Amino acid sequence: MTQFLSVANKLISWRGVITLSDELDQTIFEAKGEHFFSPNWSLFRGSKEVAVIRKRIFAWASTWEVKSDLGDFVIKRKIFPFTRQYLVKGGAVDGAIISGNFISLKFEIILHNHLIAKARAKILTLRDRHNVEVLDSSEDSLLFTAIAMVVLQLDRKSEADD
Repeated sequence: MTQFLSVANKLISWRGVITLSDELDQTIFEAKGEHFFSPNWSLFRGSKEVAVIRKRIFAWASTWEVKSDLGDFVIKRKIFPFTRQYLVKGGAVDGAIISGNFISLKFEIILHNHLIAKARAKILTLRDRHNVEVLDSSEDSLLFTAIAMVVLQLDRKSEADD
């Protein structure tokens, strides 16, 4: 069964919260940092912490360390591709690829040669919501998609700050 996750394209709130909701606008996941400059973000499903995401400060390419219910893994952005590409190493999602359009948040997530999620987004505007279709019905795919969405939002914010 296909599930949907959506995030408001305001990037990140001043208080350091990213909310991922379903098609009925009910909160499914919430990522919290101390503030939007925070290097550590915790992802919650309800009151349960399901992942901690931390940006490596000294790295040639954007690199995110994740400790989660899927195991520990790293999401690393390729340095010079024409389109955005992130490779995942470690944990249950080892070998996953997150790739997307250069100028928008259109992306897809491939795990073990299987498309598990895709987004078809327009260029960001302040009023838009970014909708992601999770094609694989497993809880692990939903969690990994939520983690990827948070990393993409944080990476875009980091890129905008630079």
